[in-house]
Amino acid sequence: MLTKEDIRTHIAAFIGEKNMHTKQEDLVCYTYNAGGAAPSAFLPILVALPITAEEVSKIVGFCNEHKISVVTRSQGSGLSVNAITESDYSIIISLQRMNSITVEPEILMAVVGPGAITADIKKAAAAHSLMYPPDPASFTFSSIGGNVATDAGGLQCVKYGTTKSCVTGMQVVLASGEIIRAGGKCIKDVTGYNLTQLFTGSEGTLGVITEITLKLIPLPQAKRAMRVAFNNIENAAKAVSAIMTSGVVPSIMEFQEQTLIRAVEDYTHAGLPVDAGAMLLIEVDGDVSTLKPQVEVIRRVCEQLGMVDFHVAETAEEAEQLWVARRSGLPALARVAKGRLGGDPAVPINKLAQAVHMLFEVGKKHGIKVSCQGHAGDGNIHPHFFFNSDEEKKTAAKARSEFHYEIIKMGGTVSAEHGVGREKAPYITKQLGEAQVGAMRAIKKALDPNNILNPGCIFGGQA
Repeated sequence: MLTKEDIRTHIAAFIGEKNMHTKQEDLVCYTYNAGGAAPSAFLPILVALPITAEEVSKIVGFCNEHKISVVTRSQGSGLSVNAITESDYSIIISLQRMNSITVEPEILMAVVGPGAITADIKKAAAAHSLMYPPDPASFTFSSIGGNVATDAGGLQCVKYGTTKSCVTGMQVVLASGEIIRAGGKCIKDVTGYNLTQLFTGSEGTLGVITEITLKLIPLPQAKRAMRVAFNNIENAAKAVSAIMTSGVVPSIMEFQEQTLIRAVEDYTHAGLPVDAGAMLLIEVDGDVSTLKPQVEVIRRVCEQLGMVDFHVAETAEEAEQLWVARRSGLPALARVAKGRLGGDPAVPINKLAQAVHMLFEVGKKHGIKVSCQGHAGDGNIHPHFFFNSDEEKKTAAKARSEFHYEIIKMGGTVSAEHGVGREKAPYITKQLGEAQVGAMRAIKKALDPNNILNPGCIFGGQA
């Protein structure tokens, strides 16, 4: 086994000492993810900041030869403990410097580095009247590499899909250090296995993504945002399914219940209906002539389900207020309790009301306060389990675990957009079954026989 100094010396030869972190005060910063979980107990030996795929290849190949674990990350914005080390014989590869963005408007594509910030990709596309649709809540600071690695979602998933819907190709460094290209710039390509989609959502366990090709679409001509309030959660949830089967496909359809509405209103003063049991925040887009008919269909559906307020934003500024209110949920909830456990489960949209009802039943059973919001149009719920002490945190964790198992019973998933990481690894066999998890482990073994790539992620302690 090489010493830490030997490892640092070898990797410095690949990328230069100035492109490495080795001081303890720097390494500590990489023991955290954004989700609020306890930091890793293990400091990485170093953090490498390469700038080319060839540099990544040399680092990974060296680590594979010497069985040194490799965790890839960029902004550390993951919410499922996706990117921390699990031993003191590990390094981190940060892809922050690999942040190039090249838009090719004539083929509706962009080629980007994994460290590019998602918001910057959106801006670059918009400069050509194009749109990169996926918009996770963290898009202003998360990197596209992390978005691809977790198949991140966002508000517009209901119409445009998650990140995988826009990934057409990528360059990947395998555990062996070999560099491959999967997919490309062709609109249609069915040659061989779809490795592009295999690596998308693999959370750094199968390879290191060093370049990504993204599909872009023309910007919609116009948008219209609206807010719909209901007396109770059940009717709001039923409205979601009714809208989705009405012939209208909203570009955004978000859900908030009363605890969250009041917390967000206290935080933003956006004029939200604080007496409502629940509300939907909806946006439609497309040709200008289609917007009014879409809004009227949604209004009629919601009237039939007992809406108590229907407000259409008259200006772009007013519409933006609605989305600020949606994205302010987490900071607003920081005022509700000292701590919070979250999640990203999803159910078929016709079971959304059942899932929300179950959340409150579980909270009541365990005697803790709960709340939720979510991407209602695709059945994706973000539950919140609050606590004010270490003992309450244990209760909240127990309640969340019970809720996840109930989600699985409903035919749902414990992770719709944040990834499995380490946080949800205990649930995957229950959800997917032994045979499917066995197949996944076989793929992991084939591509990473020494289990150096993000060990412990997705599968827990066993790969």
